[in-house]
Amino acid sequence: MGPVRQALREATRDIHERLDRAAVLRPLTSPAITVEEYRDALIALHGFNAPIERALGEGAERLDLLRADLADLGVDADALPVAGALPALDGVPARLAARYVLDGSAHGGRAMLPNVTRALGFDAARGARFLASAGIDMAGRWKALLARLESDLEAPESAQDACATAVALFAALEVWLDGLVPKPA
Repeated sequence: MGPVRQALREATRDIHERLDRAAVLRPLTSPAITVEEYRDALIALHGFNAPIERALGEGAERLDLLRADLADLGVDADALPVAGALPALDGVPARLAARYVLDGSAHGGRAMLPNVTRALGFDAARGARFLASAGIDMAGRWKALLARLESDLEAPESAQDACATAVALFAALEVWLDGLVPKPA
């Protein structure tokens, strides 16, 4: 593992572990997941992914898959709220950090896919295209991204900027997800 990837991994470890326990996303790993819980998780993910993918302006194929999955569930993605207060993605370190966060989540999605398929019957052809990264060479894309991280962010200040952006993105996701969970009265 290269030094920049290692730095990103270490910088985001704690917040990533907290996000793994987020109430709206936790059902994705439950064998008892319901269609409603799955829909809510996809809506939450769309609200975070959509503004970032739009800001990046390229590589948004997974967002298209997510929108198709939402349509399968009867949800109009254009009518959904999206996260605000995201860090600026201007500059190579910030943009690579955002791609690291989004493309890294694809690995988790593929790990959740068998559970969703068993429980709900959704797969790479219908309902779980986003989790499957259907039709996208994510392994090749990830390998290329890792190479860019190491080559484009070799200056310590660039790596630090990328780490700060990745942490800020995960923090924005945490705030977004917390805002979606109704608080007890």
